[in-house]
Amino acid sequence: MKKKLILITAIVFAYQVSNAQTEKGSQTLGLNFGFSSSNSNYVTVIPSTSPLTTSINSFNIGPTYSYFIANNLDIGASLSYSSSSTTNTTGNIATTNDTYPTNVTSGNFTGTLFIRKYFMYKNKIGFRAEGYAGLSTGTDKDTYSPTYTASNYKTNTNYYSGGAAIDLLFFPSKNLGVSASLANLEYYHFTYTSTYTANNTNQAHNNGDNLTFSFINNGLALSVFYVFGGK
Repeated sequence: MKKKLILITAIVFAYQVSNAQTEKGSQTLGLNFGFSSSNSNYVTVIPSTSPLTTSINSFNIGPTYSYFIANNLDIGASLSYSSSSTTNTTGNIATTNDTYPTNVTSGNFTGTLFIRKYFMYKNKIGFRAEGYAGLSTGTDKDTYSPTYTASNYKTNTNYYSGGAAIDLLFFPSKNLGVSASLANLEYYHFTYTSTYTANNTNQAHNNGDNLTFSFINNGLALSVFYVFGGK
């Protein structure tokens, strides 16, 4: 009988420890950051057959907070700033640069609300399923070669997004966690207005919808967070 009581006590203690980070009442405060880089080379058919090389570098960073409303279930919000730069290099600038800007820079601010479900193994490693909705606003600036400076313009864009994601989790210690994005399915609606920078006149107004899916290969997206509160 004594051995059974000791065993039951050990099982209960192990269960409580394994849920310590994700138990009801716990909170997390962290930092999200990401980076991606890509290069592509292809030949344009119109307006010429000059080769085109495109390089894209982007990063994002911002804080995140969550509160566990139940064991292994939290809700929260995050803010982020993202920036990207696209460089187009052509073999014949005079004939192709009126179609492809030499450089595109963008900056966006995003606010996101989310709810997340945790699936942990022995308090160390696990997965997290997330549903989220967000709003983003930002500006893109397109710069052409000096020959086409009259065509330089900026675009103000708003994004309304929603989606689902899966993250891989690892806790190197009781109060410190790290997550990495595994998969993300996102729908977003966008509206934008473009203006020429030379005379500030309107060029275009547009809106549209997009659905994207990424699995592991969408750059590096990590989060480091501290767990506090709870029992």
